Amino acid sequence: MAAKQKKDTNVRTRFNYRLEKLHIENLKGIIDFPLDFSEEKRVTAIIGMNGSGKSTIIHALACAFKPKGKQTSKDYNRLSDFFTPNRHTDWEDAHFTLEFSFDERNPPKQPQVIRKKDKEIFYKKQGAKQSRWLPIYGRRHERESAYIGLQDLATLNEDKHANRYKEFETEQLAHDAADKIKQDMIYILGRNYEDLYSHTSRKGGKVHTMFGLKFNGTIYSEHSMGAGEKRVLTILYTLHSPLLEKGGLLLIDEIDVLLHGAAFKRLIEKIIQRSEENKVEIIFSTHRETITDFSKDINIIGVLNTGKGVLPMPNTNPQIMSQLTGDFTKRFQIAVEDELTEEICLNLIYRYHMQDYIEVTKFGAWSNAFALLAGKTLMGHDVANTLCVLDGDVCRTEAERKQEVKRHLNGNDREVDRINILRQIKEFKIKHFAPQGQNGSPEYNIKTLFENVQTNDPRLEALVASSRGILGLDDWHNYFDRLSLNSGLRQAKQKILETLEDTDEWKNYCTEVSQWIAMKAQEVNVALPVPHLEEA
Repeated sequence: MAAKQKKDTNVRTRFNYRLEKLHIENLKGIIDFPLDFSEEKRVTAIIGMNGSGKSTIIHALACAFKPKGKQTSKDYNRLSDFFTPNRHTDWEDAHFTLEFSFDERNPPKQPQVIRKKDKEIFYKKQGAKQSRWLPIYGRRHERESAYIGLQDLATLNEDKHANRYKEFETEQLAHDAADKIKQDMIYILGRNYEDLYSHTSRKGGKVHTMFGLKFNGTIYSEHSMGAGEKRVLTILYTLHSPLLEKGGLLLIDEIDVLLHGAAFKRLIEKIIQRSEENKVEIIFSTHRETITDFSKDINIIGVLNTGKGVLPMPNTNPQIMSQLTGDFTKRFQIAVEDELTEEICLNLIYRYHMQDYIEVTKFGAWSNAFALLAGKTLMGHDVANTLCVLDGDVCRTEAERKQEVKRHLNGNDREVDRINILRQIKEFKIKHFAPQGQNGSPEYNIKTLFENVQTNDPRLEALVASSRGILGLDDWHNYFDRLSLNSGLRQAKQKILETLEDTDEWKNYCTEVSQWIAMKAQEVNVALPVPHLEEA
């Protein structure tokens, strides 16, 4: 016993696991697909059209780890459960790489915490005699994880053999966080549940456990429970599991299924809140475009299957996904990074009377501009009517753009396509960049341009003075919010853009975008504003 105690004191504990990168080299039609997870956000949403590969990503992650202390594959998800050999494929050459990090605390004598990185490679060896997935289950990295799929969506309402569970024992739900689960259920579904229960049926030596609820004085089991109720309760029960606390991983396939819009949004709110409280990393797939309402709090990754390849689109907007289907409401499209560039482009579009012809959408991270145009090209769409606008603070050189477009569309036979894509990448011309170490050069540039404006308007002079009082922000993306607060003018951003609109520096800032809009205006015979005829 003494020897064992001495051994235990040398054990290092690992916690606060975080996924960093997933690279699918070859898995279920996905080839050479890289996916980066956010270091700052614990919740990741994977969005995409049907058949894009969302579930494949979730299934791969579900098998990546083994529970602590478990040694056999019976105790957790197996890759062969999701990728079962069949007459069409034996998954030979399937291969993906997962990178993750964790905190490691040394034994009591050296209690400091060390941040470490590790890498696991999963693949299937070639040959009939070496057909199992590696590394073998017992040697996989230990991390508690849970997977909630579509396999148990149906309640006993829809089970023709439900009568086998008609006799059962009832007790209150045995869960350390039962009260939190109940309160979350009330908030999400808008029903004042009084209690949560667990029903256990024993028949023929088999044990079947199911959820129970109490509402309006009536206790009911999954025999009478709505499928949406069961879905939410399953997610919350797992989310609050003590096993997942301080570094666990929760994976949910099609999180929005069976939920109406309001319930879906409230579920995401609770997932964000509880993931931080319990230190749980959560990854789910969804079709709902309303997920962008949470873009500041979660990591959103688009998965675009062009039919000839799968492309990642980090921090994307689902509108871009639907745009790639070719179902356009307007003839021309301008895609931008964020709300500021969207507003600037909309102002330019109205100035050229092109609001009936040009649609503006946001693509998120700057690299998505290249993914969007590459996706359109692979799907056979003409990219000449789509303009992607960069903020002007990254990927500014021709060499950088050539490298980026080749990353999204490689092959010696694609050079003409790459040239066509590069023609559709434009940028705003930033003159004043934020000081080194500070982010948000586009906002910093606009701030500087505005403060250089000459005016005799007392109200405008007061707004300039408020702007000059904002100094040393680490992130100038917050500039307009800070200015609205300091000046008391809620529409400060709109006022600044309106003031700058006719200045020579602003025209130079917008010149590439203005010229493209003017060219399209001529194509549809829309008269150009007289001062801008030369720009076209």
